[in-house]
Amino acid sequence: MDVGANSICPRCGAGFHCGVNDAQPCECSALTLEPAALQALRERFCGCLCSSCLQHLQRERQLPVEAVRVGNR
Repeated sequence: MDVGANSICPRCGAGFHCGVNDAQPCECSALTLEPAALQALRERFCGCLCSSCLQHLQRERQLPVEAVRVGNR
């Protein structure tokens, strides 16, 4: 999936700007998910999720210290 300015979140269907290819860090780089959760998302969804979904998943899982930044691909 080509991510960019006009992305659609595969989880909720909302439109959003994916900044993974921008000069500035993407908004998702400030979020963390445990490695197992990140792998599960990569297996379930094609492309990036919007920041609202990522924030919801981050809160829902009450992440441990060993979490990894989402923006690291």
